[in-house]
Amino acid sequence: MSNWILAALVIMGSLFIVKLVFVSSILSVFAITRGAMFHPSASIRVRTFLDGVPMAHDELLIDMGCGDGRVLSAAHKRYGVRAIGYEVNPVAYLLAKLRTMSKQGVAVRWKNFWKADVGEADVLFCYLFPDVMEKVARKLESELHQGARVVSGNFPLPGWRHFKVFYPASSLNNSPIYVYRFPESCDPALRTASSRQPPLH
Repeated sequence: MSNWILAALVIMGSLFIVKLVFVSSILSVFAITRGAMFHPSASIRVRTFLDGVPMAHDELLIDMGCGDGRVLSAAHKRYGVRAIGYEVNPVAYLLAKLRTMSKQGVAVRWKNFWKADVGEADVLFCYLFPDVMEKVARKLESELHQGARVVSGNFPLPGWRHFKVFYPASSLNNSPIYVYRFPESCDPALRTASSRQPPLH
């Protein structure tokens, strides 16, 4: 067998194994994530968030579903903040641990964020699916302290009024980034009224 054929087989085998590990990591936490895949935030979206939401070095940033830890790492590098990320996908968790292992004050926890108390967050970041955003809103309403800021990528929090919205300067990654302040932005009556609206036909 020629060397180039052997090399091609090794490359294809390696890619297959990587893909298998990736799919297995999604399936292993399907009951928690409902199939939501680990999808890293684009660098320009992270920069836009950090440009628009400055933080003091003594503040705590919490990332609900931190993926590979790039938001935690970038925020710590830019502002020196303390940071905690929650992640249940084993591949994403390991990547986040590797990315943040040399950063003091940054912790990545293999834990379901629904079971975590996020009440100490000064800034809370999330980039989640729209079908869980109402549940996220209710969790934040019961746990956040006054003055906490919430940043949500792509999808708004039902029943909350954003006070800022940013659009990254990118044709591929220009979906909105919503910024809220608790409790000023929170108006559960909006969510209740919305839920009473008749369905559109």
